Amino acid sequence: MKNRINLNLFENIKDKEIAYILGLLWADGHVTFANNSAKTPIVKHSAKDSDNIVFIKILKHSGTWNSFNCKNVGSYAKTPKTISVNWVSDRKFGEFLIENQYRNKTESPELILEKIPNELKAYWFRGFFDGDGSVSIKNKGHHSIAFTGSEKQNWKFIIELFSNLNITNYKIRTVNSRGGASSQIRITNKKDLMKFENFIYSDYDTECLGLQRKRIQFKNL
Repeated sequence: MKNRINLNLFENIKDKEIAYILGLLWADGHVTFANNSAKTPIVKHSAKDSDNIVFIKILKHSGTWNSFNCKNVGSYAKTPKTISVNWVSDRKFGEFLIENQYRNKTESPELILEKIPNELKAYWFRGFFDGDGSVSIKNKGHHSIAFTGSEKQNWKFIIELFSNLNITNYKIRTVNSRGGASSQIRITNKKDLMKFENFIYSDYDTECLGLQRKRIQFKNL
C-alpha cells in the first residue's frame, strides 16, 4: 500500500507544522489497528467540527488524511453533537507513533520531545494545548489555564516546561465528573500565565498556526 504520510517530515523534524501535529496527536490522537490479517495501523484524531476546519488544514501538511463526522457518543449532553474524525492508514507512520509512546500517553512524552529541535518545541506544546488545554476566564481576575489528562497522567513533561519557564505556582488535582476521574495541572498566577502565553504564542500573530479562539482567550486574560 502506498504511504499516505511523508514520514521523512517526522523522522527529521524541521517544520513547525510537524511539531504542532505531534503535539496535537499526543492530546487527541490514537493509534488502532485495521481488522485485517496485516493489522495495518490506523491513526485517528478527533475534534469539534468547528475546530477541525483549522486542524485538517494543518494535518494535510504531512500527507493525505481522510475525514468523517459522527455522533459524540461519549457526550453527556441531552442532544449529542457531532465530532470530526481525521484518519489515515499508514503502516510506517503508525509504527513511528507507537515507537514514540503514542499508544501509552499516560506516560511522559520524552521520546518524541527529544526528536524535536528546541526552536520548534513551542509548537508541540501549542498543538498539545489546542487539544488538551483550556483557558478559564472568571470575574474579578480569577483566570487560569489547565491541561487535562487521564487519572494517572504523568505530568513530568509539563512540570519540566514550567520549571524552564520559571513557573512555580501550579497545582495538580483530580477532577471527578460523570465521565469519570481525570488529572489536571493548572496555573492561576497572572505572571505565570503571561510566561506560558509568551512561550507558546510568541509568533502566532504573524503565522497563525493553531486555534485562533484559544489565542483570543489568552489575550482576554
